[in-house]
Amino acid sequence: MAEAFEIDIFQIADDALLKKNRTDGQGWDLRWADHRRDWMDATQQGFAYRCLPLTIMNQIGWQVLSPVSFTAVWNGRPEPGGVAFEFHSADPVWRGWINDHFGHGVITWNTPYLWKTRPEGSRLLVMGPPNMFKPNLHPLTALIESDWMNMSFTMNWKIGWPGTPVAFAAGEPLFQVVPLATNVCANLEGAKVVYKKLQNEPEVHGQYLAWQQSRNTFHAEKKEGSVAPDAWQRNYFQGKDTAGQKAAPDHYTRMTPPTIRYE
Repeated sequence: MAEAFEIDIFQIADDALLKKNRTDGQGWDLRWADHRRDWMDATQQGFAYRCLPLTIMNQIGWQVLSPVSFTAVWNGRPEPGGVAFEFHSADPVWRGWINDHFGHGVITWNTPYLWKTRPEGSRLLVMGPPNMFKPNLHPLTALIESDWMNMSFTMNWKIGWPGTPVAFAAGEPLFQVVPLATNVCANLEGAKVVYKKLQNEPEVHGQYLAWQQSRNTFHAEKKEGSVAPDAWQRNYFQGKDTAGQKAAPDHYTRMTPPTIRYE
């Protein structure tokens, strides 16, 4: 019987630094990731949400929200101290949480939680909020061995161009944490990988050609007006291919967050 996947989230920060305990709108906050994105909302009839792989990725894991609003400018030099911060809070505490001690225009947040996972080999994927973008800033992605590590980690965003201000707002998603039940590195190292030409695998080739033909026919019908302009093929969304088989048994269209038991 497989060992249960367990995730412990330890609060490092003092209660006084949590948003729910403050009246100034600042403070650390944690939430299950939301599937919505502003730019996806703005697409015509929200068509971006029809891309289920995007929408599912948006909502996997927890988001830690930035505790404070600030603007910053990098002077282009590699040494630490090259980023000038302007915090939009009178509380000086946040200057101890956010800095550029790595240099090279990297903004670093000291994060308020320690994450531990079981079983042995489980991991923690830490990334910027998927499919969310910020001008002149790029999130750095990390894979953490959370099954044994007793240290907290930092979240880092790299400024792209010197002299161009960047900004974060309090409550804005800072990073997303996706716990992984198995050791992805070991899984890949031990994987059996085969490279083939599609036409040499008749069954898969036939299924692909059927999908391609169905796709081409659908777009041709839409162009000639026999299909509504806002219509779309729902095969992947329904977990089916063009053969019309039953939906895949492990198909997801929305994530249900696990319940957190508070101690």
